[in-house]
Amino acid sequence: MGQASSPAGASGPSPSRLISQYVLVALAALLVFAGTLANGFVYDDVQLVLENPWPRSLAGVRDSFSQPLFGFLESSTAQDPQHHYYRPLMHVLLFGLRQAFGLQPWAHHLALMVMHAAVSVLVLWLLRGCLVADRAEPTLGAGGWAAFGGALLFALHPVHTEAVAWVSGAMDVGMALAVLLAARLWLPVPASPQRALGAGALWLAGLLLKETAIVLPVLLWALERATAPSGARGSLVAQARRYALLGLGLAAYLGLRFMALGGSLPTNSASTRVSRLTGVLAFPADLGGKLVWPSPLAVLSPRGPATSLADVRVWLGALCFAGILAGAVWAWRRGHRVVQAAGLWLLVPLLPALALQVRGVDAYAERYLYLSSVGFVLLVAVALRAGLSRWPEQARILALASGGVLAAFTLLTLSYVPVWRDNLTLWTYVQETVVDHPLIHSNLGDLHLKAGRLDAAISHLEVAAQALPGAFRVHNNLAVAYAKVGRLGDARKELERTVRLMPDNPVAWHNLGLVSRREGDLETAIARFHDALRLAPKRVDSLLELGRTLMRAGRASEAIPPLEEALRLEPGLTGARKSLAEARAAASGPPR
Repeated sequence: MGQASSPAGASGPSPSRLISQYVLVALAALLVFAGTLANGFVYDDVQLVLENPWPRSLAGVRDSFSQPLFGFLESSTAQDPQHHYYRPLMHVLLFGLRQAFGLQPWAHHLALMVMHAAVSVLVLWLLRGCLVADRAEPTLGAGGWAAFGGALLFALHPVHTEAVAWVSGAMDVGMALAVLLAARLWLPVPASPQRALGAGALWLAGLLLKETAIVLPVLLWALERATAPSGARGSLVAQARRYALLGLGLAAYLGLRFMALGGSLPTNSASTRVSRLTGVLAFPADLGGKLVWPSPLAVLSPRGPATSLADVRVWLGALCFAGILAGAVWAWRRGHRVVQAAGLWLLVPLLPALALQVRGVDAYAERYLYLSSVGFVLLVAVALRAGLSRWPEQARILALASGGVLAAFTLLTLSYVPVWRDNLTLWTYVQETVVDHPLIHSNLGDLHLKAGRLDAAISHLEVAAQALPGAFRVHNNLAVAYAKVGRLGDARKELERTVRLMPDNPVAWHNLGLVSRREGDLETAIARFHDALRLAPKRVDSLLELGRTLMRAGRASEAIPPLEEALRLEPGLTGARKSLAEARAAASGPPR
């Protein structure tokens, strides 16, 4: 019941029409996001693409396999939540794009558009495999039309803008592409050993792009049940063998991850039990609701985190959980395996994000819905097929209604894409759309600081620092802003806080050295530069400033070794060359 009787990917007797469907879905996915070609690098892209040294060489790419995602940053210490993300294939992708196109933003966005188009085409394949129950069914029968409409909905959905218009979203899109390619290899069942190994390799690739791919076996099992009768799947022993071959990909990933990161997972010790509970309960309504009503969209939850049981999203979320349970019971009792598969594809990919929410990490991000929306569009397509089959005389009305929804979603997507043009546009929009949130002030403060608008920077960063007492970067940026306007006492207080937050971070110690030197305390400044170099012996800035401070303290001979090392590490550093010449002249004494 509710189960396709033919293998996934079955097509009707009109191959040209079927090919045209795939082409139209791909074109829709490309055209709706074509505006991203005019966008630049925003948000995490600045660090991940522009400041990232690893994609510059093969040696750097090798280093990325032994480090967390942002391991190239000096702030990437065990105290940093981002320290727990292991996604080296993102650096491989950036290396390839950098070698081919340099740092051209349009090339990075084009690659992401093509990946999204490929995912959309695979979604059409998956929907047809679940909905076209008979090889003799016309390509544009009820199942074929429903699958086509569902794939167009996926290609055009506004909730995908964050994943497709943001270069860092390539991790979500690439992971989904690997998962769907693995499904394409896995079906029809039973998969041969070669296909099972290939699916395992794709599982490894998906995991190395984003941890969410861990859910692949559940998704494959759901598709097996939806597209083939029990007898076709083979005995339990045969199935266990297939999944064992698939599991080799997971084993390889766990080995690589453990060697790089150990067994650590992100957490937020500042969250309370109540905020964790409310965050979990509100999750399906706050984030999942964007699949049905994708407005307004923003990087953050428009209404902010749910921290109170009185928040209406908590109760709506609880109703969603109850509805999900009721729907699961209904689908199970009816034996509707396609609906069961759709539910699993919708819900299971959200479990890693929900686990983060349980651990106190705010997991609201529209990109988390990218893979889950495959299950959503499958549910929509199931409903559309049922309507077309039950009321064929109303097909025109259903087509017009479906077209109206697609047109509305297209307009929403087209209006949201330009928001991601640059950081100032993005965060100004978020500030206008979202209730007051410290992350908005943090990013706007960072932008103003880099632009030299110090008063505006301090205004935003003070708000962020008060709301985020454990945020290293916020307090460090605020200290830098204070120091630049001459508020050295305030700068010292903020830097002392950053040292307590991340004692293993050399940046805080280095900045403390700079402030101490401006205050005239040269010996303390020297000690702080030594602290920074103890943590990062090859930190050129600290070597240079240590040498300069030793010079000012009248210890020219001691200044020579750090300046020589700075020049050895960066031969083109003019400041180090000049300071070294001065130190050697001072150390040799006046001519006789």
